[in-house]
Amino acid sequence: MRFLIRAGTLLLQLSVFFALVALLSYATTYFTAERYSEGLTPSRLFPLVALPQTATPPVAPEYELLRWQQYSRKDPPPPPRNFRLPVTQGVFTVSVTGGFEPHVRFSAADIADGRQRVEVKVTDDDYVIYSGYVTDGTTVKPEYFRIWGPSSTLFAAFPAAALTFVMSRLFTRWRKRVKPVQPD
Repeated sequence: MRFLIRAGTLLLQLSVFFALVALLSYATTYFTAERYSEGLTPSRLFPLVALPQTATPPVAPEYELLRWQQYSRKDPPPPPRNFRLPVTQGVFTVSVTGGFEPHVRFSAADIADGRQRVEVKVTDDDYVIYSGYVTDGTTVKPEYFRIWGPSSTLFAAFPAAALTFVMSRLFTRWRKRVKPVQPD
């Protein structure tokens, strides 16, 4: 019986540890996120979703993933693109030869003055990159940028181990205080 109690306790501790690692690593991305005010330049990895400008709109839009460097380069100037998205949600993959194909998910919502707020999630190999920006179709104003990756998990492992240890001790004290009722 003692073996089952110890095995159950160990299984519970491992479950709590992994749940805390997942929760804390995701929360770490919010605490370490870059937030941009007017005039600040975002990270060069900042993802944008755009539509190439064509004379006739295609039946199914062909979205493309851009990074901030591609959007803001001066020499040569980038080709004209439309950053106002025609749908509220979308998913597409970026074809890459000989490597991992990034999976892009975006959502767009109209806001005041005919502008649009776009949120982008790019799953790229072992990183997940999140960004948010406001666009009027031709210009982009970045709002936030965050990355989830192996370093987020590493940062979360130490506090998760400490919290698991504390919770284990509290559970052990509680279990010792509660005595099972013995039948007569």
